[in-house]
Amino acid sequence: MLENQRRRHHRLPGEDVKLLRHSLLIVSAAMSLSAAAMSNAQTVSEAKTVFGISEYVYIEELGVRYKAKIDTGAESASINAINPKVKKGRGDEPDMVHFDLVLPSGELKSVSQPLEKHIRIIRRAGDMDEDDKYYHRRPVLELTLCIGGTSRKVEVNLADRRQFSKAMLVGSDPLIAFNAIVDPSEKYLQDKNACAKKAKKLDKESAE
Repeated sequence: MLENQRRRHHRLPGEDVKLLRHSLLIVSAAMSLSAAAMSNAQTVSEAKTVFGISEYVYIEELGVRYKAKIDTGAESASINAINPKVKKGRGDEPDMVHFDLVLPSGELKSVSQPLEKHIRIIRRAGDMDEDDKYYHRRPVLELTLCIGGTSRKVEVNLADRRQFSKAMLVGSDPLIAFNAIVDPSEKYLQDKNACAKKAKKLDKESAE
């Protein structure tokens, strides 16, 4: 009986080894899962470009650079333009939009670009009279935006933004095109001169 009690209170050497191996396997598995999670998070972070809430945006077709508001609450992109007029194309020719582009200096530049489509923007109640429509139509262009040396072709609508602090707005659709996320605590994280350097390089290569 005494011998049986001793066996209950004292593990055999083989049992201690098994217990140790089991504990090591659990710790090793936990460390592997943690390392994998950290690696995946790092990969996702490294794959995304980080924008601040304001960035310099160069529009390649128009040859102009704006300070843009980066707004994930908006959907598309808008540039400061007034007096848009659409001229129907003949035959296979595209419809053209003629408008006055408001430059960063405040001066106007007459521009013509192919029309991509129109979109409807819901008016705010305080911005319209009783006889006004609840929406207004905006022309949409397909333009190449360059931010930090990276270019993407996106849809940009024309809007009178003279009352806003930023002449350009970049919404969620362009952010997806740039594979970018936004750090709301930062501004102008991307090199504002990178696009100008890229444009000069392309001009030089095309001239050779």
